[in-house]
Amino acid sequence: MQKFRCDAPQMFAKPLPGIVDETIAPHQPGRVKFKATYWPAKLFRGYNLTLEPGQEVLVIGRQGITLLVRPL
Repeated sequence: MQKFRCDAPQMFAKPLPGIVDETIAPHQPGRVKFKATYWPAKLFRGYNLTLEPGQEVLVIGRQGITLLVRPL
């Protein structure tokens, strides 16, 4: 029987657009507006940049209730 880890990233089959609401940096989670709701978000591994409020991003997955994003 395979155990499910809630902290393991779950990647979406198709990335979906979101908008940064609160600054997201490499080691600092922020917040995005996604599907008319605000969610905690962090950069997906490998991205070393800062996303500013108003910037469009792609939501590529989630880890728990935190969305994983990358720049558009």
